[in-house]
Amino acid sequence: MTSRTRAHHTICPYCNEEVYLEELIGGKCPLCGGTLEDPEDDIEVDEDGIERSDLSWLICHYFLFKKLDELGANPLQIMQVIQRFDEEDIFGEDATATTSFEVEVPFRRLERFIPRHCASCGKLFVRGGKKVIAGDAGRPGFTVAYHCPHCSQ
Repeated sequence: MTSRTRAHHTICPYCNEEVYLEELIGGKCPLCGGTLEDPEDDIEVDEDGIERSDLSWLICHYFLFKKLDELGANPLQIMQVIQRFDEEDIFGEDATATTSFEVEVPFRRLERFIPRHCASCGKLFVRGGKKVIAGDAGRPGFTVAYHCPHCSQ
């Protein structure tokens, strides 16, 4: 979920080794057992006042992954969406463009047999095609679009 380069870490004053805060055992260094300072002091706060600790990002990624997985999205596509959110500054000035996503999901059983309208060309089709869910991570809800076999290629 979050990479090790973005994880909070500190230098142990006893063994002088780099220690990641999520590896602490009861507030002590896992290498030498020396007591470290309170890990709550190292939480970053953006200029907007939003805390970006590893736990909050992990929870955000978990619920985003869970929601898209329940809709039937491919886990690789979900991880690519999450990685794109990590790489970009989603709290910048142009936050609406960076938090949007589009994921292809499989049809449900009933959707396979009912006629659908193509979002691209407007044709009515029954078989084939693809279902695409598009949304914005900063807003609730999402939109569902169907594409006919001709437009989905």
